[in-house]
Amino acid sequence: MYICGRAMSIAKWIWLTPLLLAASAVAYVSWAPPHVMLVQAYPINATHFITYVNYATVYITQAGLSFHGPPAEAQAVMQYLYSQCRYVAVDVLNVIQISETEQLWTADVYCTSDGSMWLWLRWLPLRFTAYSGYVEYVNATNATAVTPVGTFTNYIPAGWYLDPATKTVFRVPEANITLLAHIERLSAQLKALKAELERSRANASQAASLIARLEAQLAALEAQRRALEEALRQRESEVTALQANLRAAQAENERLRSQLAQLKAENDQLKAQLASMNQTIASLNDQLSAMMTQLALQTSGGEEGPNPLMYVLFAALAGVAAAFAIYRKKKAEE
Repeated sequence: MYICGRAMSIAKWIWLTPLLLAASAVAYVSWAPPHVMLVQAYPINATHFITYVNYATVYITQAGLSFHGPPAEAQAVMQYLYSQCRYVAVDVLNVIQISETEQLWTADVYCTSDGSMWLWLRWLPLRFTAYSGYVEYVNATNATAVTPVGTFTNYIPAGWYLDPATKTVFRVPEANITLLAHIERLSAQLKALKAELERSRANASQAASLIARLEAQLAALEAQRRALEEALRQRESEVTALQANLRAAQAENERLRSQLAQLKAENDQLKAQLASMNQTIASLNDQLSAMMTQLALQTSGGEEGPNPLMYVLFAALAGVAAAFAIYRKKKAEE
C-alpha cells in the first residue's frame, strides 16, 4: 500500500510539473482599455480612419504616429489594417473642428479582427519600419505578451493587457505585474489541484466499483469452493462405502474359495471312495459270477438245499448299493 501511494504521489507531481512550468511564464493578451468607445470606422490611409457621427464626417488618427513609406509599403499597410481592423475602438484625446461637417479626432486607436486580442496602433512601428512613433518597453520578468505585432517575453511593450486566468484588464506599467504573475501562478496551481481532486474522486469511484465487482467475484468463488468441498466429502463417503463393499466381497470370495477347496477335497475323497467301490463291485461281480457258475454246477450235480454263499453275496451287494446311494446323494447336494 505504501509503494502504491508513493507511486500515485509521484505520478501526481509528474503530471502537475508541466502545468506549473507553463504557469511560471505568465502569458498576457494585448487588449483595449475598458473605457474605449466602439465606432464604425474604416482606414483611408496608413494613419487615418473615417467614420460618421451625427451627419458629420470624422477623421481619426493615432496620436504620436506618422508614416513615411513608399506607395508599395503603404499598400501592404492598408491590407494589414483591413485585416486587423474589422472592429475599431477609440480613446479620444483631442477633437479639432475642421468645418461644420468635418472633425479630426486625435485618439488612441485599437483594432481587432475577431475580438480575441486588440492591436494598439501606436505599436505599428514594431511591425512596419515606415512608421514613426515612440513605443515604450517595460521590464516584466516571467511574463509573456501575445500581440498582433509579435510575442514578447520578459520585456514587453507598454499598453493595455488581459489576464486570461482572472479575466482582468490592466495597464502596463501602472499594474503590479509581479503580483499579477503571482496570482496567475496561484490560479494555475488551484486549477491543477481541482483537476487532480476531480480525477481522484473519479478514481475513488472506479476503485469502489472495482472493489464491489471483486467482492462479488470472491463471494461466487467462495460458494464454488464450498460446493466443491461438499462434493469432495460426498465422493469420499462413496469411496469409503465402495472400499467397505470391496473388502466384504473379498472376504466373501476368500470364504467361497476356502469352501470350494474343501468341497474339492471332499469330491476327491468321494472319487477315491467311488473308485474303491467300483473295484469292490467289480470284485464282487467276479465273485458273483464265480458263485453263479459254481451254483449252476452244483445244481446240475443234483445237490439240494440253499447254498450259504448266496446269502454272503446278497449282503455284499446290498452294502455296495447303499454306499453308492450315499455317494449319489452327496453329489446331488453339491
